[in-house]
Amino acid sequence: MSLPANFDLKERVRAAVDIVDVIGQSLELRPKGRQFVALCPFHDDKKPSFTVNPARQTWKCWPCDKGGDVFSFIQQRDGVSFPEALRILAERAGIEMPSYGGKRTEPGSPDDKATLLAAMKFATQAFYDCLQNDQSAEAAAARKYLEDRQINDESRRRFQIGYAPNDFKWLLRKATAAGFKPEVIEAAGLALRKSDDRPPYDRFRGRVMFPICDLQDRPISAGGRILPSDDPQQSGGAKYINGPETLLFSKSNQLYGMNLARAAVSKSREVMVMEGYTDVIAARQFGIEPVVAVLGTALGEGHIRIIQRFADRVILVLDGDTAGKTRADEVLELFIRADVDLRVLTLPDGSDPADFLHQHGREAFEQLVAEAPDAIEHKLSTLLDGVDLLTDTHRATAALETMLGIVAKAPQQAGDLRIDQILLRLSRVFSTDKAALVGRLKQIRIEESKRRQYRNQAAARAKQAGKVPAAGKNPAAAKPPTAGRHGTPGRPSTPGRPSAPPSVAAFDPNQALLESSDPMHDDPMHAEQMPADLMPAAMHYEDFEAAPAAPRKPVWEAIEGIDRELFEILIEDPELAPMAIETFDIASLQTESARKIFAAYQELDLAGRALDVQSLLLTVEQEELRNMVVTMDERVQRRAGQLTVSPEQRYRDLQDRFQQRQWNVQRQRHQATLEAAAVSDDEATKLLQDLFEGEKVRKGLLNRPPAEPSKPPPSTPNAGDQAPTSSESA
Repeated sequence: MSLPANFDLKERVRAAVDIVDVIGQSLELRPKGRQFVALCPFHDDKKPSFTVNPARQTWKCWPCDKGGDVFSFIQQRDGVSFPEALRILAERAGIEMPSYGGKRTEPGSPDDKATLLAAMKFATQAFYDCLQNDQSAEAAAARKYLEDRQINDESRRRFQIGYAPNDFKWLLRKATAAGFKPEVIEAAGLALRKSDDRPPYDRFRGRVMFPICDLQDRPISAGGRILPSDDPQQSGGAKYINGPETLLFSKSNQLYGMNLARAAVSKSREVMVMEGYTDVIAARQFGIEPVVAVLGTALGEGHIRIIQRFADRVILVLDGDTAGKTRADEVLELFIRADVDLRVLTLPDGSDPADFLHQHGREAFEQLVAEAPDAIEHKLSTLLDGVDLLTDTHRATAALETMLGIVAKAPQQAGDLRIDQILLRLSRVFSTDKAALVGRLKQIRIEESKRRQYRNQAAARAKQAGKVPAAGKNPAAAKPPTAGRHGTPGRPSTPGRPSAPPSVAAFDPNQALLESSDPMHDDPMHAEQMPADLMPAAMHYEDFEAAPAAPRKPVWEAIEGIDRELFEILIEDPELAPMAIETFDIASLQTESARKIFAAYQELDLAGRALDVQSLLLTVEQEELRNMVVTMDERVQRRAGQLTVSPEQRYRDLQDRFQQRQWNVQRQRHQATLEAAAVSDDEATKLLQDLFEGEKVRKGLLNRPPAEPSKPPPSTPNAGDQAPTSSESA
């Protein structure tokens, strides 16, 4: 086993940043003795329970049992992995991360991320200064627009709102004078050119500017809103424009205001997603903090990945217009697949959140949020609007099929209670047998799998023949018409079509569901009609049963008893660590958490590194384990000077207790073997002799045999190790 290759890098980064400075940028720290305290951002803290230890470069919150070093704080704050936290802090410290096989970038070039960040910071400040201080008529008009939108001075400062004058070279002149190359301004998305042989010009002109920041509060792009009085032809056309995709910015992976909302979202585990910059700003002015907005694109999987770092529930706040209702339908499938609790709030009278808040106030808005239906209920109410379930057979069946089609797109996991609950709700709404819904859901998945295989094989055949289907064309479209349910050539029948007018025939949901699951129904890829050479392999319903569940995050058991005593002694006196590494068998530790930390000591010892807490925290990359190390370190610091027994004496006593535990385990194992009568007489005699000798050693009648040096376990990747199950630990 050896230390991770980036140990030296981690050590350099840790030495280059001060934990008080890093945490102080996010929290309001105040001194308390030799430490600093703050309200914890990770739970609803009423009095400061978050402590920062500058001497140890660690932090701890006892009420929510979180803690660690500066890397742990970035992981918790930003919801990122250890490697990403390392990268964030390395960039902060100006330490270049090694590039493995990648092209080395030159500082000051358009490919250098640090240069682009500096350019964005410069531009953001320039736009802000222009709005605040410029005495021109157009800057005054921009300030008037914000006043009309009731955006106050505090919001202008908090969101760094600025103004870009209606000048093709305004920013380029300022940036080049400050030392930035025009190519850098272009690479940052702040300038563009009509062709390669033409000079660049400012992208944003005559617009109120809204900087877009990452989770480290760094401007990475911007959005611009044209002033109402300006001519769209002179200022770039659209009312709102966002910066393009750049090395810094991807609109599918950024949410406006997330840097400001992160702490509130982490506490409440809930976030409201709105549609515009001004909606977020208005909500913040009314004291509503867990609010973000999408950036000129539909809510997508990238956004959900960000949200899931901090929240379990999402309230999608939509304008009360037709477009808003359409967007609610678009994201429903996405949230079912992502297993996120989605609520949909459609505002009344076609108003947007900013207008509603200014007209009705915070209390009325929060009441609507509290009453917002979940996404399934919202979708059902849309599908069944004006539908009489007892008589309107066709629309009722179509609505049920639509809902099952959405559910079918969710990942299949064993014992998925979420899907089970949705099916139960559908069975109640449509008065349908749940078992029939389960069967129909399987059928839909089978049909979709057949279609997918048919398309893939048809595309492969076309490619082999040199005829690749055009984008968006379905290879199945060329199939001849198939017979309908009742044998009418070329006219597939519609599922659940009533044989009499709705006013006559009552809706039988179970019969309609049975008819809609007819394998001949609207399925040109039905197995009986599919060409033999395109027939997929034999398929069974069992193939579409729940797929294996996704790997769960490892659960690290708490370190208790003499295992914890051992580590606290080693933390108090690191000079005892080499002796412990030679004396104790790693297998004698009770939990995988303890074994993992002990293995880190072994790694450090083999590499000739210091065996102190700081080195231990750099070696252990699992967030939970670093919290355990800091917790034990805090316990040691709190009782400093209170114990009358030296660490050496406590270590010797602990050694005897460990030896006793190992003998007890060995004795139980021998006794179990003897009781099972699974050994020969000679082997039984040897086991009894070993037990007898062990008892004599335990009672001091014989000298203790020398302990074999413990050997480190085989090398495994440090990050992302999986904790074993309890049975494996045992």
